Amino acid sequence: MLKSTKENISDGFYNRYFKQNAEFRFGVEMVQFLYFKKGKFLNPRKKDEYIEQYTKEEIENFFDKGELNIPQITFCITTKCSLKCKDCGSLIPDFNCKEHIDMSLDEFKQSLDKVCDAAAKIRRFVILGGEPLLHKDLSVMIDYAAQKENIDVVEIITNGTMIPGEAVLTAIEKHNKKAYLYISNYAVNKDLLPRLKHEEIKSLLKLHNIKLQMVDVMGWLKEFSFSKEASDFETTKARYKKCHCSHCTQLFNSKIYVCSKASSAIELGLVDVDDYIDIKNSKDLKQDFIKFYDKDYLKACEYCILSDVPVLPALQD
Repeated sequence: MLKSTKENISDGFYNRYFKQNAEFRFGVEMVQFLYFKKGKFLNPRKKDEYIEQYTKEEIENFFDKGELNIPQITFCITTKCSLKCKDCGSLIPDFNCKEHIDMSLDEFKQSLDKVCDAAAKIRRFVILGGEPLLHKDLSVMIDYAAQKENIDVVEIITNGTMIPGEAVLTAIEKHNKKAYLYISNYAVNKDLLPRLKHEEIKSLLKLHNIKLQMVDVMGWLKEFSFSKEASDFETTKARYKKCHCSHCTQLFNSKIYVCSKASSAIELGLVDVDDYIDIKNSKDLKQDFIKFYDKDYLKACEYCILSDVPVLPALQD
C-alpha cells in the first residue's frame, strides 16, 4: 500500500521517484536537444530551477493523473563479457564460475511490453551486460525497444573492446533520433589500451550517423562485497543516499532490482533477500513499481558495503 499522499510524501518516494524523474527528465531533454535536435535548449546554469519545476509536475502527474513514469531502467541481457574486471560493480566476473545468464529475445520483448504497459513514460532505457555486443539478438532488441513510443531514449553501453556488427549499427542508425551508443572509457588503464577499439568504433558510428556518448575520464571505486549482518534503518538510509547506484534500477533474469550489484548478488546467492519485483508473476506491475519506489531503500542495501577507495578502471583479473 502506498504510504505517501500528495500532502505528505515520504522521503523515499520523493527521492527515489519524484526527484529522480525530474533529474532524468532534465538529462534526457538535454540529450534530445543536443543529439537529436528535439525539444528546446535548456540552460545548464538553470538546472536547479528546471529540477524544481519538473519535480512539481511529476507530483501533479502522479497524484492527479495517476501517471507512473520510470526514470531509468536497465535490461541486463547477458552476463558474458569480453573483460574480467577485478572491481566490477555488477559482479559479472563471478558468473564465470557458474552458468552464464542470457536474456532470450522472447523474455526481452515480454518484459519490455509489461514495463511499457505499466508506465506512461520510460525516460531512459539502457541495454547492458556483461558486454551486450556478445548477445546474438542485440540488434533486434534495439529495434524493438526504440519502437516503443513511451521510451524517450535508448542507450546501449559497451566497454569499447568490440566492434559493433553491421546488424547492430543498422538498428541504431534506423532509430538515430532516439538510440545512441555509450562507451565506458577505460583508456586511463594503459594496460588495456591494446584491447580498446575506440577510434574504429567512432569511425563506424560517424559513417552510420550514430551518436556517441563517452566521458573523458571514468572513475572507478574498489568493489567490496556484502556484510553478513544487516545494518540498521538509519545507517542503511544514509548509505543509500550516498550510493552512486541508487538510480540504477535493473531488470535481470525476469526480476527488477534496485541496482546491478544487488541483482547479481541475489542471483549468485551472496545475499538472501527477496526484495525485488518478480515481473513474470506480478499481477499489477504498476502498483508493484509504486511500492518499489515508495521505500527508503531495498533490503539488499542493508548488507551492501560501500567504497570510497579509488582504483584504476577495468583492472584485469
